[in-house]
Amino acid sequence: MSKERLEKITGGSLKETVPVSGVVTLDGNPEEGIVILLYPKTAGDGTDPISQVRTDVGGKYCWSTYSNCDGVVPGEYKLLFKNMPKVNKAGEGKDLFNGRYANLKKPEFTLTVGSESPQEDVDYELKSK
Repeated sequence: MSKERLEKITGGSLKETVPVSGVVTLDGNPEEGIVILLYPKTAGDGTDPISQVRTDVGGKYCWSTYSNCDGVVPGEYKLLFKNMPKVNKAGEGKDLFNGRYANLKKPEFTLTVGSESPQEDVDYELKSK
């Protein structure tokens, strides 16, 4: 869907987004089925993620706000990771990390998105143990 059509539907102008993409590896190997949750830097318990993405078979991901892989609004974010290779229709499943990368109060990873050019190769290395 075009930006103009989205603006017409929402009744206002859309915030600019910056494409952000990369690869998630687990113990050095690209990992499929990793769910990445994006939160504002100021998020606390009970806050819903702004966005989430699931890695593909090559461990690749890209953030989407208005359309596929269009990116996120510039800012500072907290990232949480869940290893959920099998999910039900509601998108729920067992986190094989057992919550190790899902502490919103003390996230291991953050993301800063500037307003300049796309951010590619924003990669994350996770450990199974």
